[in-house]
Amino acid sequence: MQADIIRPDELDADMVAVWRGFQAADRDLQSPFFTPDFCRIVGTVRPKDTRVAVLHDQGAIQGFFAFHKQRFGRLAPLAGQISDYHGVVAAPGTRPDMGMVLKAAGAKAYDFNHAPRSQSAFADHAFRETTSPYIDLSGGFDAWADARRSNNRSFRDLGRRSRKLERDHGAITFVANDRSDLAWQSFLDWKRASLAAMGVKFILGAGWASDVAEAIRATDTPEFAGQTSALYAGETCVAVHFGMRSAHTLHWWFPSYDEEYRKTSPGLILILETLKQMEAEGRRELDFGRGDQRYKTDFMTHERALVEGSMERPVSLIGAPRRLRKQLQVMADRLPSPKVPEFTRRAGDRILAAGRIF
Repeated sequence: MQADIIRPDELDADMVAVWRGFQAADRDLQSPFFTPDFCRIVGTVRPKDTRVAVLHDQGAIQGFFAFHKQRFGRLAPLAGQISDYHGVVAAPGTRPDMGMVLKAAGAKAYDFNHAPRSQSAFADHAFRETTSPYIDLSGGFDAWADARRSNNRSFRDLGRRSRKLERDHGAITFVANDRSDLAWQSFLDWKRASLAAMGVKFILGAGWASDVAEAIRATDTPEFAGQTSALYAGETCVAVHFGMRSAHTLHWWFPSYDEEYRKTSPGLILILETLKQMEAEGRRELDFGRGDQRYKTDFMTHERALVEGSMERPVSLIGAPRRLRKQLQVMADRLPSPKVPEFTRRAGDRILAAGRIF
């Protein structure tokens, strides 16, 4: 197997067709993060460092691997800090030689934190496993909702909260893709405020990530689209979610809501309305992304296993600390306190700038 390194804008129609075929054949690859469309958008915003390794064998394409080429011989995941999935888009069972890919890219190491565990090329180099909860709508919305009602009291209370919201503030309206300035500005304001309260900067607020979000928001095709969903009570916008979808999967990316209406759970009501819309459109999966927030664990039907780690070439200055980090992380995971492994992981991320792009 060999690798040709190209820019995203060099992907031709035949390559895109092969790419989509790989996606369609593997349930773990159907996220919008794995689409050629997302890759092209990020490449348009960051043309200097976004690249794609086209993996081929005897003239036949075997897979695609998108990344950012960073300083000091480091590769980072496509879209860096805003990426909820990354890995190789290839036929099921394909095991690419990632050492060969690093060499072809002129790199010494690659850090990853949201790769599917089903990709053994990444799992074999991981120091941590996590999950991405998701809802499988294959059985329909009603079947999913009935299962939630039977074992989740807070879910059963949503109907009461929804009626209270409507009674106090007006009829509830859902807009699947609200392109109004009101919805977008409300989303930005609420998200920025909620993160600021936690001492976290809103990454979509400025810079390259903001430009990527704007480009995604403006895209609407059968294979890929941005989706700004809004919930209104009367004339008032009370919750907005900005995400993106592929042909079958919607990724729940950046939810937000007006804190004034918190007691009526507008964010959860927005999820219910989104699921109903997805069923009507024939989409089968709502992916919440990595995390253990309560709404994710309450609503999910399945979890997709992810891995975090790094790949390094045998002899390299930036590879040595990454190999050491993996050894330390394994040792930390054996300690009785759960705080130690998490502290070690975060410290390692900061020191190595793992997963970040600049």
